[in-house]
Amino acid sequence: FTLQRGEALALEGPSGVGKTTLLLRIAGLMAGEGIAIAGHAPENWTEGALRARVAMLPQRSALIAGTIRDNLVLAAPEAADDTLWQALQVVALDAVVRERGGLDARLGESGAGLSGGQSRRLALARCVLRAPDLLLLDEPTEGLDPETATRVLDNLRAALPDSAILATLHRGGDHVIFTERLTISRP
Repeated sequence: FTLQRGEALALEGPSGVGKTTLLLRIAGLMAGEGIAIAGHAPENWTEGALRARVAMLPQRSALIAGTIRDNLVLAAPEAADDTLWQALQVVALDAVVRERGGLDARLGESGAGLSGGQSRRLALARCVLRAPDLLLLDEPTEGLDPETATRVLDNLRAALPDSAILATLHRGGDHVIFTERLTISRP
């Protein structure tokens, strides 16, 4: 498949069929053949250049002990507070963060203090702050109720209108942001 700027593809299929592996290969985190980003294989990009163009939300969110701000500025060290709040609004986490005391609210190791869905949305907010050319999402709506999942996907497309989005999903592939759906089955 080919994915252009502004398009979004939902990649569906049963567990274990290789959806996550494909995302890791596109992100340059695993070796893979036949993959090109802007005409170049991931391994032909410098690490910095690839990370400037491609952001990935993995299934397991990587958060650090520290403040919510500390977790967000990993993606955008110079971002102003209003920019951080905008990213939190995109992922429908702004109200939760305000209730917990704002950007300086502390989290424990691996985001302790947030639910699984909240942790994933905080990691997704980092991706939003990077405004990548290509956004890879591995089960982005996992752990979210249907209303929140829809809101996050709607907001994501509005916040990143020019980004190509490739998402693996167990549910939600029929959401309006996806311009195409591709189902992978076992050989």
